[in-house]
Amino acid sequence: MDWVPFDTSLEKHPNKALITYMARQFDIEPVLMHHLFIHGIDNCEKVSRFIFPTIDDFHDPFLMNDMKKAIIRIIKALIQKEKILIYGDYDVDGMTATAILYKALKKFKADVHYRLPLRNEGYGLSPKAIEKIPEDVSLIITVDNGSSAHSAMEVAKRRGMDVIVTDHHEVLGPHPDCYAFINPKRHDNTYPFPHLSGAGVALKVVQALFMAGKIPWDKHVYEFIEFATLGTIADLMPLKGENRIICKLGLQKMNYTPTPVLKKLFEMLRIKYVDSSTISFQIGPIFNSSGRIGDPNQAVDILVNPLCAKADLYSLITLNKKRQQMTKEQFQRIEEQIIQNQWYKQNVIVVCDDFHSGIIGLIAAKIANKFKKPAIVISLTGAGSARSVNATDFSMINVIKKCSHFLTKYGGHRAAAGFSIKPDFDHIHAFREAIQLAALDEPPLTPKLKYISTIPLHQFPMHIFDDLGVLEPFGMSFPKPLFYCSPLVIKQFQVFGKNNEHLKLITNDKKAIAFFKGAMANKLQQQSLAECLYTPSCPIKKDFLIHDLRFIQ
Repeated sequence: MDWVPFDTSLEKHPNKALITYMARQFDIEPVLMHHLFIHGIDNCEKVSRFIFPTIDDFHDPFLMNDMKKAIIRIIKALIQKEKILIYGDYDVDGMTATAILYKALKKFKADVHYRLPLRNEGYGLSPKAIEKIPEDVSLIITVDNGSSAHSAMEVAKRRGMDVIVTDHHEVLGPHPDCYAFINPKRHDNTYPFPHLSGAGVALKVVQALFMAGKIPWDKHVYEFIEFATLGTIADLMPLKGENRIICKLGLQKMNYTPTPVLKKLFEMLRIKYVDSSTISFQIGPIFNSSGRIGDPNQAVDILVNPLCAKADLYSLITLNKKRQQMTKEQFQRIEEQIIQNQWYKQNVIVVCDDFHSGIIGLIAAKIANKFKKPAIVISLTGAGSARSVNATDFSMINVIKKCSHFLTKYGGHRAAAGFSIKPDFDHIHAFREAIQLAALDEPPLTPKLKYISTIPLHQFPMHIFDDLGVLEPFGMSFPKPLFYCSPLVIKQFQVFGKNNEHLKLITNDKKAIAFFKGAMANKLQQQSLAECLYTPSCPIKKDFLIHDLRFIQ
């Protein structure tokens, strides 16, 4: 893993005067203003909108293709008391999108119900799912799926059901033949921001519905924005543009007046401050677990129930612990096989085994992170999941697209992809061989970690924690800044975790956590001089997170 500066150092930067001027104007540490500058926030107006977004910064939802047509149809269903079904997806984005639309339609006294498929039923609206829908449902609204559900649309038409598709995934083929198609990734998109999550698109539908009903949106937006924030961050959407506005306002709501279900969950997890990391590593996985190894409908039941019991939340927390243990056990088993068979020498590590289909993406990510090679994990049922190596330009979707003749369906993007394949040993072996050849066309794997400045860990200015809180949320397209710590002597350290897999470093009064680097403790006992890349972590504990650690010979 290469460590490289993000940019010319601030001291030598050609725009040093402008960056330091803006830092003074907004009372932000210059090194953090430099971080903003690198990410295109390069004048005072942009900084102001970035730090202090408001709901007035939302785009008009009616700029989205087919929005007016969809809202007119929904209003007709409300007036005629038609039965409406929301069809979601089994991940956090699909759950929160379902909850947003359901809660809004209930406010309008709609006869509305929801259905999310179990993981083993497959992603998206299918002909089989349409056939199971009761005859008295006349309007189906998809959330976070539907863009490629062409055969399902045919069945819906035959049954006399109108379908409004709301989605955010790439449109890989023709538009679905439905009543209305709302997707900011449409080929003929007219909306200014194409990167909304499924929950973000659902929020825009609700905004349009309130506007059409001449109901003040600014008085109701905060009833839905926390769920949109949860879906956006959990689905790894770029935190820029409208996504940043949603998440900034949603995190503020969670910290000051969280909705009852989230308030109970924060209390149970002893969370005192919520930021983007809290969503990514604590809250998101808890809800995701029900979609991976349980029933996602139960998670939506919890989200939409204002009187949700702590016992219901505890069942989700317990399910997530089970998911963590399953992932750990199945990864350890395949890790041994990869080492024994030297599969890590392949261009792409492709493994097939008796994996639970709900965790194959997690296992693929762990393999890619461990061996620094792209990974594809296939279950015995033929479900496949692929992950690229972080901080590289290697595109999983490009590679899989070149081998799509082996697959029954596929989709995804550069960093991650999913597919279905015939679960036949010879067929999968041929697919593995084809993947190795297709990978040769991709850029070489040269992962790079980019740091913003050199600050020794023991000299880190603690007031930067407060400034970082102002810049939240961090995530895709706007990562938390990394800092380089030049070689220093580490005299105090300890391992922790169930199997001592993690490492804690202590230098002066600073504590830094290095997850999954417990094995390095042996080297530290022999050789205490090390350098690292780190970032400030929890603003309450005032601790740090080590991203990479090297020993100095």
